[in-house]
Amino acid sequence: MSIEEKDPLQLIAGKRTEQEATFISTVHQGPERELARPFGIPDWKKLGILLLSSITPILFFTHNINLDKLILNWKISFDVNLVTSLIIIVLGVVAIVPKALKNPMLWLSQKTITSLVVLLLLAAFFLFKVLNLGTFSYSLDKLDLSSGIGLLCLGPVVFLAFRKSVAAVAVLVAFFLWWGFSIRGFGTETVVDLFTSENGARLLRNLTPPRWEYFTRVIDPMLLTVQTAITSTVIGVIIALPLSILAARNTTPHPVIYNVVRFLINTIRAVPALIWALLLIPFVGLGPGAGILGLGLHSVSVLTKLFAESFESVKPQPLEALNAVGANGLKTFRWGVFPQAFPLVASYSIFNWESNGRDSTVVAFVGGGGVGFLLQQNLSVLDYTNVAVLLIVLIITVAIMDRFSDFIRSRII
Repeated sequence: MSIEEKDPLQLIAGKRTEQEATFISTVHQGPERELARPFGIPDWKKLGILLLSSITPILFFTHNINLDKLILNWKISFDVNLVTSLIIIVLGVVAIVPKALKNPMLWLSQKTITSLVVLLLLAAFFLFKVLNLGTFSYSLDKLDLSSGIGLLCLGPVVFLAFRKSVAAVAVLVAFFLWWGFSIRGFGTETVVDLFTSENGARLLRNLTPPRWEYFTRVIDPMLLTVQTAITSTVIGVIIALPLSILAARNTTPHPVIYNVVRFLINTIRAVPALIWALLLIPFVGLGPGAGILGLGLHSVSVLTKLFAESFESVKPQPLEALNAVGANGLKTFRWGVFPQAFPLVASYSIFNWESNGRDSTVVAFVGGGGVGFLLQQNLSVLDYTNVAVLLIVLIITVAIMDRFSDFIRSRII
């Protein structure tokens, strides 16, 4: 009797018996070595060093091991312009010279010549004090030995982290989080006070009932807040789009331009929108203008970074195909980069509009008008019933903006 003529039920039973036997043998043998030890065989020597190097700094930082302070009376001062120009030259030398020594033909390339010219111009700009940054001075009178030794004890952990030790990286992250939460005046008692404070309960009682007669004075400022968000977002998108082309690695015409634009954007983004609004008041005066320009500058810095990252995340195959048929940089961006990145660009723009809608309330505290200015006025006189009306209107407006942005996003993306 051939195999084909056997009863199908017998074949199924035979396969089931083989599967059961394989399962039983696997259970007895245990998992494979890679699965049994997914992180490899532990190096107990390194783990011991990590444990000691993570506990010892905490003992020093918490002053459980308390050492005296060392009196130094040191004073450090230097010309910021001179040091900045030297740093620019050193960074340029480190970035260009090693590659040029390996390939002497790079000295004559247009990219190297352009980089050297730009770096020398930047160094001369600071060296000749076109923008005078003054003299930096710092006095170090005493040195906390406990904190200093604690930092030194972290040295082995940092070394192992650079050697790609996962455990060392985990220890550094845990230590960083511990340091972040070790704030004086913040702890479990803060959370307890949040729910048991009598002053907080009194504030909630003062917020109700809202004085709805005040609503007639809120409509125009609320509309001004939305207008501020729209205008600042449009300013941000218009300026950020060309800057992001220069700030993306796959679309920038030159590495020097890439680094200069990135540095400029990081500098702008480091300053909050509220501070920009305060700095712009002497130029444009009190009113919505300072708030709009402050939010616009902040939007430019944020959107440039986000747009550039979206351009860098596109698939390279369409770009290679366009380059193969002779497309220039502008056509490559128009037909290869932007169509792929457009969903992210649109999403980031809409999100920035939502963010500006909230931030415009804070910017209005400096006299830019809108709901924020009314909030500042009523909080200063402790008129919480009016504050309740403003908060309710603000919450409803932000919710409407969120739903509207979701609708636009669903139609575009």
